[in-house]
Amino acid sequence: MTIEQSRDAGYAYATAETAPVSRSDPKAENRRRPTAAGASAKAAGEAEQIATANELAAALQSTDIVRIVVLSTHREFGSFGGLELARRLSADGRGTVLIDLTPDGSVGGRMSLPPDALGYADLRSGGAGLADIIYRDHYTSTHFVPTGGFEMETADEADLAHLHQVLQAFAQAYDYTVVEADPLDIPELPALLDETTAVVIAGLPHIDDRMIDVADDLRMIGIEDIVFMPLVRRQNGG
Repeated sequence: MTIEQSRDAGYAYATAETAPVSRSDPKAENRRRPTAAGASAKAAGEAEQIATANELAAALQSTDIVRIVVLSTHREFGSFGGLELARRLSADGRGTVLIDLTPDGSVGGRMSLPPDALGYADLRSGGAGLADIIYRDHYTSTHFVPTGGFEMETADEADLAHLHQVLQAFAQAYDYTVVEADPLDIPELPALLDETTAVVIAGLPHIDDRMIDVADDLRMIGIEDIVFMPLVRRQNGG
């Protein structure tokens, strides 16, 4: 698979107004939840739902959610929930950007992007402009931003503030921003959330209980509004 870099993205930093709906902000109250076709509550009193990528993509388009943070629990098996969801949204004609914030840059590797490709860390350091780090998926119209070596775990307050600014800029330029994050970075996750954000756990539930463990970790920091997205194990690229 190849990636074509998008050079026609003239995105300016700006503060986007957030839609008046609450989703995954731990401090938000009275949150509304989209209902995907076929999704069901996991247990009484819990805000967890189960939806396939198709169901979730369809459901999102009837809500005010514009940012989706995806925690993929089985990346070593080639299962990337953020990539799959971003492609589904793009297939529906929605402008979508996928940002890889995994510490190993695993999404970029899955998309056959060179390890030294410019990414978010280069933007943060001033070594690249925003248009320089945006690539286009060869198979869909999804735009993609590799990590470039950025690590949430070691990010300081200034780094996270800059990331928030970039996410706000993407909110103005795209219909949807999908962030692929590492489950080990859950303590830093609140920096990615606002009232227009949904949190998704994607993985292979038939292999082990990692999806449940990640959900427990999210609850520990006050995030209970969660969507489980089961994936299919993939063996090759694309």
